[in-house]
Amino acid sequence: MSRRRSFGIAFPFLILALVVGGWTVWWFTLVSRLEAGLDQGAARLREAGWEISHAEPIVTGWPFRARLELADVEVVMPSGHGLRSEHMLAEALAYQPDRWVLMAPDGLSLGRGAKGWTSVTGQALRASVSGLSRTPPRVVVELNQPRFAAEAGAAPFPIASAERLIINLIPGDATGADEAGLLFELTGAAGRPGGPLEAMAEQRPFDLSAEAVIGQAGALDGATWTEALSAWAREGGALTEVRTEATAGEDYIRGASDQLMADANGRMTGDFRIDMRGGTAPLVGLASAPGVDPQAAAAVRLGVQITSGLRGDTGLTFRFTDGRTRVGPIDLGPAPKVF
Repeated sequence: MSRRRSFGIAFPFLILALVVGGWTVWWFTLVSRLEAGLDQGAARLREAGWEISHAEPIVTGWPFRARLELADVEVVMPSGHGLRSEHMLAEALAYQPDRWVLMAPDGLSLGRGAKGWTSVTGQALRASVSGLSRTPPRVVVELNQPRFAAEAGAAPFPIASAERLIINLIPGDATGADEAGLLFELTGAAGRPGGPLEAMAEQRPFDLSAEAVIGQAGALDGATWTEALSAWAREGGALTEVRTEATAGEDYIRGASDQLMADANGRMTGDFRIDMRGGTAPLVGLASAPGVDPQAAAAVRLGVQITSGLRGDTGLTFRFTDGRTRVGPIDLGPAPKVF
């Protein structure tokens, strides 16, 4: 056999070896960058007061994926908000390293600041993050059949369970310059026994959806959630085109606002109009919500009953101003705290 012929037979294998070798070098370079980025990001957050800990990461997935496995994860902001999980996975395609999928197959716990920790379990708890170089990035959170339970010493969580929860943050390239779209959807939910949401829904399963446009989204920048929201408020950030809907059986509450903002103290400002069908059960639940004056809520409920009948349609406008929540002349209590 001639030397030329032998080389011709070996040539495809040589090309394959070069491709595999080159790809392997790229994969290990990607993994090295990932591990270095993880360490650097954790160091920056620790300097800002975060508490971050996890076991030594395990990286697998060659040749087409980068798969990061972490055990005993705890990430907590200075405010006490955060998450922890015994087992978390993060995965990206090696040829698309700007899009990551995160999973918590064994459940996780959510830190709620002074309210303590809430455990979350379900069939699937996952999130995807892409466009990490942008502020904000594209984020999709999906929880299938989540179950919520307050841990020892924590305040009760308002929702006991749901069929599905989705949060979708769409950056400005889809909605306009320096804007982001926010979508929230909760289906087949049940309020915790004895809680305000259960009273509002009259112990029926309920669905909740909300959408808004976040103006000045690029100002959402900071080492903590409070810092990011404070910077956003200082830059004139606002929620516009706000639409919400809650349904339980044939009854519903629909809300809308042209603009909601936050004042220097982090309290919401603006008007929020709601239309209700199904009586005053939502207002009964409102009376038991934290911070609401029960006597003021009862006065609002009585006014609604007089004007619309026991189970008729009615509308109310909640005005958030000067740190308070008012319906007409009635002061219900503090305005919602944004940060």
